[in-house]
Order: sequence, then C-alpha cells, then structure tokens
Amino acid sequence: MKCIGTFGFVALSLTLAACSAQQTPPPPLTLVTKAAPSPEPEPAPLTGAQILAQQPQEVREAVKQHQPNGAWQVYKMPHRELYPYEEGQEPAVDCAPLRTTDIQLEPGETITDVASGDSERWLVTPASSGDPRNPTPHLAIKPTAGGISTNLTIYTTKHIYHLMLRSRAGREMQEVAFYYPEELKQAMQDADHIAAKARDSQSQPDGVVAALASLDPGALNFSYAVSGAKVPWKPVRAFDDGTHIYIQMPATTKSSEAPALLVAAGDGSEMVNYRVRGDYYVVDKLFDQAVLVSGVGREQDRVSIRYTGTAR
Repeated sequence: MKCIGTFGFVALSLTLAACSAQQTPPPPLTLVTKAAPSPEPEPAPLTGAQILAQQPQEVREAVKQHQPNGAWQVYKMPHRELYPYEEGQEPAVDCAPLRTTDIQLEPGETITDVASGDSERWLVTPASSGDPRNPTPHLAIKPTAGGISTNLTIYTTKHIYHLMLRSRAGREMQEVAFYYPEELKQAMQDADHIAAKARDSQSQPDGVVAALASLDPGALNFSYAVSGAKVPWKPVRAFDDGTHIYIQMPATTKSSEAPALLVAAGDGSEMVNYRVRGDYYVVDKLFDQAVLVSGVGREQDRVSIRYTGTAR
C-alpha cells in the first residue's frame, strides 16, 4: 500500500508539472519607477494670449479695447455686420426683398428651433458650412416684400438669439455674424490656468512615480479579472495597493490607440482621474468594475476589469 501511495504521488506531481508547463505565464511584474520617455514631447498648452491671437482682427481689437462695465464693440462693414453675443440684446438686421441675408452662428452649436413673428412674408432656411464634424450653423433670411419688419428668435444648443428683421432695399446686409466675448474671456482664463499648472508640474517631481518606486509587491492585491475583446491594448493584469489601482498594459499599447477608462457608477459609468506612467494606468481610487473603451459605434472595442476579492 505504501509503494502504491508513493507511485500515485509521483504521478500526480508529474501531471501537475506538465499542466503548468503548458500554461503561458503572464509577463513578470516589474514596477515602473519613472515615466517612459515619449517619442515626441507633448506640445505645451495654449495660453490665453495665444487663443486671442487666433481670433479675427475685429475680435482681437474688441477684447483689447473693451473697458470693464462697458459695451462690446459692434462692427459695421460694407454688406457685413459683426455683433457681440449678449443676453438681452436684439440686433436689427436689414434685409432686401427677395434677397437672402446670411446669419452665421457659433461653430459647433446646433439650431434646435426657430420662431418668426411673420412666417408668411419672411422665409427662414437653415444651412451649415465647414467641417461636417464641427459645422457652423447658418440661417438664410429672405423677406418677400419691402417695408415690412418682424422679430426672429433662434434657439440653439448653446444660446438664444433675439433679432429684429427689417426689409429695406439699399441698406441690406449680405452677412451678419456674432462673436462671443464672455466665452472667449473665460476660455483665455482657463487656458492660462492650465498652462500655469503644466509649468508647475514640470518643475516638481511626480508623486505617483515616487509611490510606484516604493511599492512592496508582497503587499499588493491582485484580485482583479480582465476580460473582453482580444485587442493590442488588453491589460496584462490589474492590482491595487489599498489606495490606487494599477493597470499594467502590454508593450503593444504604445503602437495602438490608447483606450479611455470608465468606472461603473450607479446605472451608468463615469470618468475618473488616472495617469499613464510607463506601461501602467494609475487610477486615483479603488473601483469594483471598470471598462477600457476604444473607438466609436460599431468599431468600438471594450475590455472589462472586475474586482474579484472580498468586500471592502
């Protein structure tokens, strides 16, 4: 009986060894201690002055000449007028009978509705121009008679425009456009804030890199399952240190499109703060379930990361 038991133990050991040899082990865990060098440096974020420099000349002049608590400049040029968008204002637009006047709105917004006080004698036709992915909305206005007037309200996904329309031959405008001074000022302030933070981060050591260098592999929690599409960027593993979650990406991620990370929240998902350090996504909070997403529509690929450990 003793010989049979010994033989069985040896056979079992050989079987387990053979199964282990057939399994492909994951790459060794190597904690990154510094950010991988980028093939090309990322461009510095735009400053407020650079954003202003990209605006048309009239807008640049309006911002530079504007005084606090003062009115924004209206520019009247031959056959073209440029108005500041201000809530409560009602610009008067001169049109000519049986001729169109083009009303140009802000690129990226979408017209949702148009209300005219006289829809029988004033024809209003929506149109768009520019890049189809970020079109500029227009309205073509045409009065059918002279000496008439009405009002027009334009509803978009970003603004509500109130206009007075007048049919006066000889004084008509071919084009009417708007600039958005308050939005521009806010964008300039935000850009300066982001640029300042970028300068500060470049001058200070990265706390996450320092934390990675000090991790004790024996104290890490590897209770995470990775499943989903077989894509070049499918994570090798995920683990946490009790505060951050580290998602180790394969080396092929560098040559493919980096996916976005979404964390389950209630009945949906939300973006979370994370940063890329070497081959890792470092997430600033613990989660139970998340998904990496790349592409859109039918071309979208998804990989799930699920916590499988005990409740925490």
